[in-house]
Amino acid sequence: MDFTSIPFQTFLIDTANDEQLLDYLTQLDQQYRNATDARARLDTLQILLPIFKAHLVRLNDPKKEKTSIEQFLLVWLKLATLRLEQHQYRDESVRQESINLLRKLFAYVMAHHMLLYEYSDNFGEKMIIQIVTQLVTLMDSEPDLVDLKPLEFIESNLSDRGLWDKHISLQHEQHDQSSTVEDNWLDLSSSIEILQLFVRNVNENQDWKDINRRDIYSWMDLVFTVAISMVPCTDVPTRTKLNHDLLPNLFRWQQNALQQVEIKKQVNWCEMLWDRTLQMFALPAINLLRLEIYGLIARFFEFYFGIKSEGKNESNVILKDLRFDEDFFRILQSGLKSNDSSARKYSSYILKRIIDFTDKHQHQQNHDVEWTPYFRWNLEHASRYLTFWDDWFLLYDIMHENVIHLVDPVLPRFELILTETDSLQLDPSWWILLFYRGFQNDTPSVKKCLLEHIFNQHQHSVLNKLAVQSGFMFDALLTAVDNTSLFQAPTIGSMVSPFGEHFKSFMTCVIHDGFVEGQEEQRSVFLKQLIHHLSRVVNSPVPILYAMEALADVDESVNNGWGPEELKSLRVLVDRHRNFNISTTKQFLRKLGISAVVKLSNTAALSFSDIAKTVSSLVNEYPVKVNSREFKLIRYWLENKVSKEQSISGVLNGLKERIKTYVYDLQSDTIPEAILRNQANVLVRTSVFVVTDKHGQLDMNQVSELLSTFTTQLKDTSSDNTMFSRLLTFLDALWENWSESFEEINSNILRFVGLAENNDDISYVLERMNSNYLIPSEVSTTDDDVLELYLSLTKRILLTLNSGDKKQQLIQDYYKKCLELMRYRPTMTDATHEMLKATYLRLLGTVYEAARQSKYVGLLACDSTVTDLVVRLQMKRTQEALRNKTWGDSVSTFISNKFNCIESIIRYAAMVKTKMDQDASLSYTFFDPSLIYEEAVEQLECSSELSGEAIIRSLGPLLAFPCWNKTAELVDLGVDRALGFMQEYAQQSKTFPLLFKAFIDVLFQPELLSIRELNYSADAPLKRALQKILDVSDIKPFFAAQAANLLHAYWSTFTKEANQSMLDYVQEFRKLLVFGPLRDRDDQKIEAALATKLASPEEIREAKGTVEAVFSQNDYLVRVKMNDILLRLDVNNEDHVKLANLLLDDFLDVLNNSDLFENTFMATAEHRLKIRTCCSMLLIIDFATEEKLNDYMEIIFDMMRKETVPSVRCYIEWSMVRLLRRFPDRLELFYSKLDNPSHKPNYVISLLTVAFTLGEVLSSEHGEEVVKNYFDTIFVRLVPWLITNHFVIRLFAFCAWRRNWAACVKRGYYSEEKQKDPYITSILKFMETYSDCKKFFDKIDAHFYMSRFDPLEDFNVEFIFRQMMSEFDVISNEKIASKAFVRVNPKAVPRCPFENAARKEVYTCADPTEKIGSLEQREEETGTPSNEAISSEDVYQKKIMPWEMMLETDMDMTKSLVKKNSRRRHDLIVVASLIDRLPNLAGLCRTCEIFNASQMVVPTMSIKQDPGFTSISVASEKWMPMVEVGPNDVAAFLAAKKDEGYTLCGLEQTTTSVRLDDQQFEFPEKCVLLLGKEREGVPADLLQMLDVTIEIPQYGITRSLNVHVSGAICIYEYTKQMSWKQQQQQ
Repeated sequence: MDFTSIPFQTFLIDTANDEQLLDYLTQLDQQYRNATDARARLDTLQILLPIFKAHLVRLNDPKKEKTSIEQFLLVWLKLATLRLEQHQYRDESVRQESINLLRKLFAYVMAHHMLLYEYSDNFGEKMIIQIVTQLVTLMDSEPDLVDLKPLEFIESNLSDRGLWDKHISLQHEQHDQSSTVEDNWLDLSSSIEILQLFVRNVNENQDWKDINRRDIYSWMDLVFTVAISMVPCTDVPTRTKLNHDLLPNLFRWQQNALQQVEIKKQVNWCEMLWDRTLQMFALPAINLLRLEIYGLIARFFEFYFGIKSEGKNESNVILKDLRFDEDFFRILQSGLKSNDSSARKYSSYILKRIIDFTDKHQHQQNHDVEWTPYFRWNLEHASRYLTFWDDWFLLYDIMHENVIHLVDPVLPRFELILTETDSLQLDPSWWILLFYRGFQNDTPSVKKCLLEHIFNQHQHSVLNKLAVQSGFMFDALLTAVDNTSLFQAPTIGSMVSPFGEHFKSFMTCVIHDGFVEGQEEQRSVFLKQLIHHLSRVVNSPVPILYAMEALADVDESVNNGWGPEELKSLRVLVDRHRNFNISTTKQFLRKLGISAVVKLSNTAALSFSDIAKTVSSLVNEYPVKVNSREFKLIRYWLENKVSKEQSISGVLNGLKERIKTYVYDLQSDTIPEAILRNQANVLVRTSVFVVTDKHGQLDMNQVSELLSTFTTQLKDTSSDNTMFSRLLTFLDALWENWSESFEEINSNILRFVGLAENNDDISYVLERMNSNYLIPSEVSTTDDDVLELYLSLTKRILLTLNSGDKKQQLIQDYYKKCLELMRYRPTMTDATHEMLKATYLRLLGTVYEAARQSKYVGLLACDSTVTDLVVRLQMKRTQEALRNKTWGDSVSTFISNKFNCIESIIRYAAMVKTKMDQDASLSYTFFDPSLIYEEAVEQLECSSELSGEAIIRSLGPLLAFPCWNKTAELVDLGVDRALGFMQEYAQQSKTFPLLFKAFIDVLFQPELLSIRELNYSADAPLKRALQKILDVSDIKPFFAAQAANLLHAYWSTFTKEANQSMLDYVQEFRKLLVFGPLRDRDDQKIEAALATKLASPEEIREAKGTVEAVFSQNDYLVRVKMNDILLRLDVNNEDHVKLANLLLDDFLDVLNNSDLFENTFMATAEHRLKIRTCCSMLLIIDFATEEKLNDYMEIIFDMMRKETVPSVRCYIEWSMVRLLRRFPDRLELFYSKLDNPSHKPNYVISLLTVAFTLGEVLSSEHGEEVVKNYFDTIFVRLVPWLITNHFVIRLFAFCAWRRNWAACVKRGYYSEEKQKDPYITSILKFMETYSDCKKFFDKIDAHFYMSRFDPLEDFNVEFIFRQMMSEFDVISNEKIASKAFVRVNPKAVPRCPFENAARKEVYTCADPTEKIGSLEQREEETGTPSNEAISSEDVYQKKIMPWEMMLETDMDMTKSLVKKNSRRRHDLIVVASLIDRLPNLAGLCRTCEIFNASQMVVPTMSIKQDPGFTSISVASEKWMPMVEVGPNDVAAFLAAKKDEGYTLCGLEQTTTSVRLDDQQFEFPEKCVLLLGKEREGVPADLLQMLDVTIEIPQYGITRSLNVHVSGAICIYEYTKQMSWKQQQQQ
């Protein structure tokens, strides 16, 4: 229509008469209405509409035009709308185009009438009224349009209410549903579209340019106001049309000079839009409409800040200067902080526009208005402002880089930004906003780096700026640290997380120094908000603990700000936080909570209930002992802060009143037992702190005073059942809590509450309880909590009573009553009786336990009569039993109680049997153990996890019971059933450990370990069970620790049976000797930190530098206990010698495994296994028998040849020295190895190391001739190695010569013949005078192992398991102090003592934190220069430690290993210096290593230390040769390689580039592949240097590949071509 309608329309006006036009119009109208095809209707419209428009022009009469419009145009619109709705998905675009043509014409006609005609019932006015009324009606009824009260907004912002009141408001009230149906062509979308077309016509149509037009401002103002009111519409298409079309067109119309709208009115429109924007910003943060305001401001920026002229006055006016509005900058900052990318983009764009506008129009500033704190400008300092904002935006953009090497260098500029913020008087929120941006970074290393930067801020002014920004502290900072992975460290130390310590220190500084004088109230609010946030918002327990540490460390000077609500949040945190599931974390949290409450609580605002509940929560599950720091803290708090009288008696009186209230005032019998117990616990736990004196001793006067009301009522026989039940609840709570806090108090509890054994009060309490559940006809309760209470108190009383007639009579009475009730058979099913059967079983078990405790022989039966009754007892299913819990839970409880009862009966029977063995006059009949065993095993097959533990545990005393045949088949059956049962519940974290621990306790009893049939073969039941335990212990080490405890307890007896058991378990013994996780797990590191926090300072000092410092992992105790057995083996015991040699066979077999020698790194799984094995082997190397000696020595020599890790090789060499000392006749074998010149350097060095000490330790007990022959021989063997070309070998040869010569002289073998030997004299003189020899000896003397190590004097536990490892920097959690062995068995062993006190001055055993100085340190201290005469390689060798030299002679991680593996690399150099993104570099490193590239060029070698790099490269950086070339040096590097004959290839699309799939293209063999920058490619200056440019063919829509992917494709293609060429050559 745009191209054909206007000429056609003009042609019709000029040539056709009125009748012809009307005739055309009528015919085409019919054709349009009758057409069935959408395309046909569109074609008809394209002719029809120009004719209709020409017809209107020809009419030139507003009323006739109106009639024609209603006759034709409105009908067409309604018809088109109806057809579009009926055929929504068919020819939709064609139908939509038809409607658009009709709407354009309709809007044109509206504008035509509005501007040119002024008559009543004006069509344009009428349609605006109708459209606006339709919109108002929709706003009032549709949910998408009711936000922010649009009608109220319209009425309050219209400049002329006349139109609204006269037309819109009236019609809106009269508008009914029928008119809505009739006007369905005017839906929401159509109405806005017609309005925007109307406004556009009014503003832009040239037809009325030179015609005198009406003033329609009031109508346009009405449309604008309605449109603004609809801006918060939640319908996206509607909001888009408003913001992108209608509102911009309205603003353009208003600011069009032709309209001559007053500036005041233009300002009003801008104010109206801004007010609506602020209303949207005030919506809740979760409302998505808030995200629209940033785009809204950006879209109308020109209208706010546009420069317009007013009449002839050419002065410029800013309509709405947002620079002076604080709300504007708050909106911008919220957008810049947002996680939404579009919000950040728009906000950044707006801020840059503001800065640019201010800089370019500085003369336009309104000097009568003050700048806001968020934005200032001064013409004099304009350049400083520009520089500040340039730096700010630079940091803002960099904060989202995912490469730490881009972020870390710019962090110091934060201080400059902060300084400039203060200098330019800008709000510090701009500085803090940069941190918000950084916290949105997805790269953990970058985020952690930024957090560390914040934590390092300690200046008071900086801390104050952070502290007062509560939104930042709580919404940003604490959210950012709410990630456990941030706190994990690569190794376990005394505190696992330096990051966590920094966070704690920072929070402490914020609390202390973040608030200046006068901000005490703000600090108080901060402390309150912090505990609320930790309790209800933060998820990870680790930041919570560190923050709580900060709270616990506050000074007393900090004002007390915690009131009732804060203590409530603390209780929620310690009692109900969902992620505190580990006992150590709960304990530590409560420990910190105690310190925090004492320091921060405002006791004046607390009620006694608040105090008592808080104390109860803080000691729940963490009962404090009276001598602990926490006990003293709480008591101090109660006495000095809670009590107004500064005396504990005030608290005592308050607590006494609460107990009185508990006893008398809680008369309702509907209170559940669980709630009563909670109330009782609160009172009792608080009472712990008021019944003691300052020394923690119980004050009986205070006890009596506190419990007086309770004791009186407890003995009152007239009290009703409700009160009696409450009293029992209180008594049980008192017994439980006091016994945990006070030692040896159990026996005094009854006396404290007035229940003396010599009166009938105890009997009264028991009888009254019994009447409620032990008399079938009088049972008053079946509530589990109440029954638990009765059973608990009964057990406590029976076990506490002193042995005597009263106790004996009570036991007999309960015994008879239980049997009577279990035998009771009612005529009809009694639901109550069935539900109480489990209770009867549990009570019977308690009776047997009490009888066993008092050793009442013969008091109770233990024959088959009792056991058969218990075993065969069944519980019937009743409806009553299903009311409170499932039938499965009821059955599980019943079975658990049944087998717990059986276990008690068996243990009592075992006690009786022991007495019978001691007294032949006693004679009793016992049950048949085999029948009970069969029943238990059978029951295990169909039981649940809840009852399984009880069944398994009952097997323990049963299998230990004497006088029945425990065959392998019988025990096998039990083991198989138990293993199968536990396998079903292996994934249950709560029940599986309990089941498995019970299983271990059952099997590894002396009674079973001593039966060889159950242990000796591989298929023996106990051996299979132990293997299963070791398998499971790889993940759960505490299982192995439990088994090791039991095995050590039995094996360390060294009885004949125990010795035989050890011989049967050689393989398993060896595994336990080296047991322990071979890699640190992240979850264990966090647990270790928490356990360390709970440890006392004395424990930490003792454990420092050893594996004991890992307080959460006791797997090392398995090794300690097993090695303790080796330590105590007797060389004169044949069984021990046999065991030692079997273990040596096993050790050497493990150590000689070639797989262990492929990995040469410290602290790896292989390294840990080798070093643990060597330590144990060294303990028993002296047990080696002569018949196996040659085999042992050959294997050890072979290990010396293969081993390259010095910390392992030293133990192997030590073992060899001890063997040669015991068997000097094998020295010839050693000489033969030393004489072989073809050995590898590391093997020669190891042989020379063995020779270090032989001259000192060879014993003359084998004859003086042996020692003399050694000295006559060794120097001759050493001479050739003194002149070798290998520096390190020469160094070790000098050391061996020197030490042997010193030993020779010292031991008197320096004969006159040797003194005259010219060769020896010459060598000695040379060594004494040559400067290089002096330097060698200085270096030798600097190292303990080469100069002062003594294989005999240092043969002690401390040196073997700790000090030797310290000399070679073995990781701390592999070292074991001798104190750990002392704690297992303090008896010293002469052949290998715990330590050698005389040697403490020689090495650093006394203080493990002291380190033997390295050669580098020595050279730096002495300033000794390197020898300029030797090569650069030798200089390098001189600078490293001798044991490192041994490694370096064989290994260079990126060179020698390649040669060792006979691996030839391709001559391909990949240049990646232009790439700055870490993941791409890491991926390329991995690709280059896999495809055997010869070298990778990177921008900096420091990337190899970045976790973001290593997590992707997966250790390939250790094997891939890399070289550092900065981006600016790439050109020089390429030029150098070109001179070396390399062809320079670049991956880039150019006009001359070669396609990678081109059959004619072949990679040159010597190839340098240059990869370009991300997004930018290869720079132009480097392109000119390339010989070939390569492009990868692409077939998709996306026209770019990631640089790593592109590089990988090329590297693979190169590798494929080279491989094919090699195959062709072969």
